[in-house]
Order: sequence, then C-alpha cells, then structure tokens
Amino acid sequence: RLKIRTHAFCRAKPTVKAVAAMPSSTESYVNVPTYVPVDRSVPDDEEPLADDLLDLLERRQSCHNNPARVSARWVVGLAVVVAAALALLMVAGWAATGGHRSASTGAVHANFLALDSMKVLGDGQGGCDWGADCKVAGCCTHKGFKCVEKSAYWHQCEASSDDDGGNSDDENVDECSEPETDCTESNCCSDDDYACRARTDGMWFQSTCVEKSSDDSGDDNDNDDDDSGNGGGVLIGQHCGQELLTETDVKQRWAIAERCSHEMIRQMSKDDKLRLLHGSSGGLGYAGYISVQGIQGAKGKVRLTMNDGPQGYNGYTDPTIGKSTQFPDLIAVAASFDTETAAAFGAAIAEEFRTKGCSVLLGPDVEVARVQLSGRTFESLTGEDPYLGSQLGAAYVREVQSRGLIATVKHWLDNNQEKNRQELDVDVSDRAQHEVYMLPFKAAIDAGAGAVMCSYNKVYGEYACENSKLLRKLLREDLGFKGFVVSDWGAVHSGKPSAEHGLNVEMPEAKYYSNLGSELSQGRIDELSGQVLTAVYAAGQIHGQGPTIDWSWPPPYFSDTTSAKHNDFAKRVIIESTVLLKNHRSILPVKSGSKILLVGKACHDEKDSAYSQGSMFSAGGSGYAATNKAVTPYQGLKDAVSDSTSVDWIAEASGDLVADVAVVCVAAHEEEGQDRKDLTLPKAQEMVDTLKAESGIKAIVVLAIVPGAITTEWIESADAALVMFMPGERIGPAFADILLGKASPNGRLPVSFPKQDEKRFTSEQYPGVNLKSSFSEGVLVGYRWNEAQGVPSAFPFGFGLSYTSFRFSGFQATCDGQGVKISLQSSNVGENDGATVPQIYVGYESLKPVVKQLRGFKKVHLAAGASEDIAMEPTQGWRSAWDKGETVTITVGSSATDVLWTTAVTCDKK
Repeated sequence: RLKIRTHAFCRAKPTVKAVAAMPSSTESYVNVPTYVPVDRSVPDDEEPLADDLLDLLERRQSCHNNPARVSARWVVGLAVVVAAALALLMVAGWAATGGHRSASTGAVHANFLALDSMKVLGDGQGGCDWGADCKVAGCCTHKGFKCVEKSAYWHQCEASSDDDGGNSDDENVDECSEPETDCTESNCCSDDDYACRARTDGMWFQSTCVEKSSDDSGDDNDNDDDDSGNGGGVLIGQHCGQELLTETDVKQRWAIAERCSHEMIRQMSKDDKLRLLHGSSGGLGYAGYISVQGIQGAKGKVRLTMNDGPQGYNGYTDPTIGKSTQFPDLIAVAASFDTETAAAFGAAIAEEFRTKGCSVLLGPDVEVARVQLSGRTFESLTGEDPYLGSQLGAAYVREVQSRGLIATVKHWLDNNQEKNRQELDVDVSDRAQHEVYMLPFKAAIDAGAGAVMCSYNKVYGEYACENSKLLRKLLREDLGFKGFVVSDWGAVHSGKPSAEHGLNVEMPEAKYYSNLGSELSQGRIDELSGQVLTAVYAAGQIHGQGPTIDWSWPPPYFSDTTSAKHNDFAKRVIIESTVLLKNHRSILPVKSGSKILLVGKACHDEKDSAYSQGSMFSAGGSGYAATNKAVTPYQGLKDAVSDSTSVDWIAEASGDLVADVAVVCVAAHEEEGQDRKDLTLPKAQEMVDTLKAESGIKAIVVLAIVPGAITTEWIESADAALVMFMPGERIGPAFADILLGKASPNGRLPVSFPKQDEKRFTSEQYPGVNLKSSFSEGVLVGYRWNEAQGVPSAFPFGFGLSYTSFRFSGFQATCDGQGVKISLQSSNVGENDGATVPQIYVGYESLKPVVKQLRGFKKVHLAAGASEDIAMEPTQGWRSAWDKGETVTITVGSSATDVLWTTAVTCDKK
C-alpha cells in the first residue's frame, strides 16, 4: 500500500462549503479568502468556540501562492460547527510506493467528516461569512459576495464576478453535468430524467445528478433511513434470519445468510444493489465505505465502514495517533506458534474496531512468506508454512466474525513480493496453489471469513481482480467461498470483465464500476450484490451484532480504544513470540545487581529518520498503527529495575565501557510497496565486534527487532541473542520482563533464518524477468526447499530456545480409523517456567519432492518441575497416501530439523 499523508486541501477556485472545526494538531485546512478575519469577541448570549478551534481558524497555509485564513464566530447548538476536510489522501509515485488507499493514477482522493447540519453565522448583520450555508439568511456579510443556491439543501456565499454573477458571459456558464456525476458547480443535469440533488453520504456538501423518482425526490440521502430507492420503502432486514442471533455453526450461519440475502435482493431496487458493488466517497474518514441503501437492520441504518489494519486500527491522521493500541505485527503472532494467542489477538483487534465504528476489518494477511525479502512479511500471520497460517488464521477470523465484524482475508492470490507488485505476472502450478498458497485462505474461509481481498498482481496473464480462474474456479468452486471479493485499493482495471469474472466490490470508488447497471444482466447484479449482503447477514450486522456506527461529530474512530487490558495483552504477545536464538553459559536472564549497558538507537528511540513509513518497532504501510505511547527498551528496563541493578544507555559503542552485560539493540525495517535490499541486520556485526574488544564488557546480548528473516553472521561473537518480530508499542515492558527473568521467551521462528551465502532463487523466480515471475520451485517453499535441496539454514523454521530445559518421553502413534493420534509427555526439568512447542511433521512417497511438512503443533506452558501429557491429531493431509498403500513417516520435533522422535505408520483403510 501507499505511504499516506494528510495534506492541505488546495483548490484554484474556492468551493469548500464549510468551516473547519478540527483539533489543532491536524494538517488539514480549508482554502478561503485571506481577508476574512477571526473575531474572538463573543456576545453574552452565545457560548465561545473552543480555543483549539480558534487556533486552527487562525492558522495559515499557502495555496496557489495565496495565504488562507478561515473565519468563524460561534457555534449554534451542541457540536454544530464542523464539516471540513479531515483527511486528504494524496498519492504521488504510485508504482514506487504502492497504493492501497487511493486511486492507481495517483490522483487526489479525500475523505471528509461531516455533521448532518451546520450553520455558521456572520458578524451580527444577518448575513453569512464565506463558506457557510446562507439559505436561511439569504444574504452575505461581505461586499462582493452573493448567496448562491448550490442544491436543494445547500446555499453558499461566493464571490461575485464584476457583473454580479456574470452568467451572461458564455465562458462563465457551466455545462450541465452528466448522470451520476458531480453537479455541485453546474446545479443542473444534461438528462431531463435526472435531477441535481445534495449528497448526504458523508460528502453532503456536494451534489450529484441522480435519477428522478416518481415524486421527484431523487436524492441519495445516506442519512435518511426512509430513502431506500426501492419505491420509498425500506426493507426490514432483521425480519429474516432471527436464528442468526443464536446459531454458532459456521456452515449453518452462511446457509441462513444466503437465504435471507436472496429474499432481500429480490425486493431491492437496481440502484440499491449497484451501490453494494463499489466504494463511495465520504465514509466519515474510514479507509473505505460502501453505501447500503434500501434495507435497515436492528440498529437502523446499515453501513459498511472498512479500515486497516490487522495489527491495530490505522487512523491515518494526526488526531487519531495514540488512540488505538499498536499491537505487535502479525508475524509476531505467527512466531507465537499458539492458536490461543491468535484467537485472543483477533478478539482484541475486533474490540477496538467495534468501538471505532468499523464494520469491515481489512485483515488478516495470510500470504505465505515465499520471498524472504518481501516487504510485507511483517504482516503475514502465516510465515513460511501454510499449515501454521491455516491454524492461526482460522483462530483469528473466528474471533473477529463472532464479534459482528467482517474479516477480510488477503491478498488473493500469489501476492508474495512487493517489488513490481502492480505489474508482475505470476505463474504457479496447480499443486503449489492448493497445497501452499490457498491453504491458509481455505482455513480462514472455513472459519467464517466474510470477505477476501484480491491483489494487485497478475496471475496466469490476468490481473487478480479480474481473473476468472482465481475468483470463480479456485475461490468459489474449490474453496466454497460465499462472501464477497473486494479489490485492493486501485487494483481494478476493468468494469464488466472484472464483474463477470468474480469481483464483487471495487474500491475505493466506482472508477470502472460506474456503468455496471447497463453492462450486466440483472441476474449477475443480483448474484454479486447478494454475496455482499450475505456476508453482512453472516456477520450478524443486520441483526444488531455489528458495531454501532454513529454518523456524528466527533466521529467514533476518534475514540481512544487503548486500555491497560490491551497493553498487558500486547506485552504478553511479545513475550510469547520472542525467540531465544542463543544463550551461552545461560547468561540470560540477567542476575539481580548487574550493571547493564544498552547500546544502539533502537534501545532508546522509536523513530528513525531513514524510514519513510513505520518505526523501529512496527513496520510501515497500511497496516501501521501510529502511536505516541511507545515504551522503548531503555525506558521499559529503567521502569522495571528496583534493586541494585543499574541501567545505562549509549547510542554508539565507543570509549572505555564497563558492564556486566551489554545489550545491543538493532533493528531491520520493512515497508509496504518495496522489498528489502538484503537480510543483513544493520550495524549488528560492527557493534558486537566493537564491544567484544572492550575488556570491561563481560557478556554481550543482541536484541534483534526484525520484520522477518535475517542473516546472523554476528551471532558467533555474541553470548546471547533475542529476536522480536516487530513488537509494537509495548516492547519496553516485555523486554524488561524477559531480560530480568520475570518471563521466558516462548516464541519459535515462523521463517527460516538463512546462512549468509544461501541462494534460493533464480532471477526468473525472483524478482522476475520482464515483469514475469515463475514459481517453478513449486511446493518447495521455506524449510521444504532447504531440506529437499540439502541446504541447511542457520536457524530452521520452528526453532526457539528457552530459559529452562524440557524432557520428552512416552511417544506413541495410534490409528483410530479416522487418522492418527500422537501422544507424548513433556517435563520441565529446569529451574524456570517456560513453554515447549512439540511439532509434528509428516512425509510419504507421493509428497515428494517435499521430504516432510508441518501437520501439527501444540504450545504447552509448564512451571519448573511440572509435567503434562500431550495429545495431538495431525491433519489428514496424507489419506491418499494410505489409499495408495504408502507408508507415512511421522516425526515429532522441536523444529523442522531437530528430531525428537520418528515412526512409520500404516493404518488400515476404513
């Protein structure tokens, strides 16, 4: 996705219809004439404007070489002033940075916040200042201005020409607007069957040419529940499917949802159906918005508000910074190797989205990390193994959907690198599709995911969002998906072909879908819109189980959803995902009374000026949740130390240094829209070598903050190494607990760490030649490639040490007619509490060239001295092997290569 910024709203011709009432920290302004002053005097019978509003009104900006100043006097009623540009999303260099949240042309796209009504009075003379609704007063305060009717609902004071309007001058006469286009300036429509009506779908200060109804009401009033477009009535959606309030079975929920959707779609007007097939402008500042008309639910108006991201609510604007928890990135959840953590993570994210009035969560990302350099590995819940992603993704999705939100699984399909992602054409074998790339999507869909996001790239020569094989064959026929497919922002390249081939919703607006009403059959429109409505029903949003979306000021997404509960949980995720790579002489945890020296910027600073997106602790892109509440490792450790232990920090390793333990903090960074240049951990080798030469340093620990795989050439010189996968704002408290021994690092590697000289791909495989990439390695992805090629990793998939030691015994494999059950006992024989993660790998003849693949894992926490019996049932991914008479080899290991026990199993066919 793109790098999003909020910019000043500039136009050559003043046309903004409102006065800004925004927190003073925003960078959004309204361009107005410079000569209108701010009057801070307040009559006795009026309440004053807030100071931050007056401060904002006095701020200046340069727009077309003219300074601008907004004028306002006072607010009428409670929360009545407001309606201006909050966020202008402008994209420059789309192909360079990617562009998830704007149009692919790099054009300006703005979301605006608005109240249903707003009046700003003038200077007491009965007129109105520029930019205000003058419909009631009928005149304007300032000389040279006149009150102009902009629509049936809006009049505005605008500067007159020398001849007081000048409509006699042909060059000043606007041509009437085409149907379904903006008629704010022309105030007329070229087709007599259309009327220029005010829009109230969040862009209420604009007008659109809409088809006249029988009573010539004609407006598309998104805030009027009585305006359904189906003849004046509104369908009461919750009358169908009351059993959805209690039904928990996923298949049954979707069956009920389909039935109700079909019933409602038959009664909805064509226009209302078409509105479900594309994003709408407005949307109160969410990343995306679908206008739902003609049907209401238990909470009244049904709204589909969409937002990023899967690891924290991304508000995109300054006023929202720090008002949502910056959880660890999804790659950290993958490193937890724990379905319970994934489920709790999905629940926590969903809770914050609900509070912020967002009904469609654009996540999780379950793409397989095929390319180690990929710029979006950080938000992959899958890592390099599709089975890991299928188990964690399903747990995440179940919790999101159960809370009345629609989970959007992404990106479908084969979007496994950021380099050239908008033009790259990918070729993948059918076997690799089904066994590797589709598997996490299948699990998420089976768990109830209501939406799938199609990607930017091409597959088999066609763009993913208009690819019939991907959208109709693989997704709907093979995986049985019943929800809707939404495009990535700007990923659509056609109208009718995309719709015919399986794309339900174009985002962010109807660039190509504006003419579907005349291009598609009624049956196809019913099918596409029905799938959208089915997902809404299945999530429970028609029956009031979705979030409450209050279309008012302040907008719900301004709500502060951070909490002590979520802070504690974010810290717990970091601990569960931190991987201990090395612990020579058991120097960790650090003993009480030690002198600790932290070295490096990443110990002390959250930001790095070299990053264009993101921070030291969270990668950049649409999934980045900005915060001002990050606790650095240095601050977290300082806050945690209460005894004789001392803590100091230096930015660079230099001079005469003395410490019992030196902790080197180093960070690798990743951003959406581009791949990493290499897997080197910046400055790690240099800093470790410098400290190694200091006779006053007794032990060196490396804290590596990473978005994915790295090389570890520096580890030989270090005594211990901890890896945190983009841990987010609570890195400090989690680091302190781990370093001081209050918690054990419990993570496992979700991606293999390669040796420095590993060469995995040909140029045809990655990054591709002539914008074509061949996945000719087939199913040999991640550790499968290493084992099949006989190329060991530096640290294999699934690897992770602990502060304690575990003993395993009592291994058994038994057939029960349905599959194999594996049982064993694990005992914590060390002095510290910790967690073990036994992993089951299977192999058989017809699986080749794959030697073995993950088919089971279980995380077990054990106190020192405790034991627990463990039972696992590996997924039946090899039943066909038994049918062929093949022997299945089952391996239990602590990683992909560290074998604890292996056995050959042949079960009778039943």
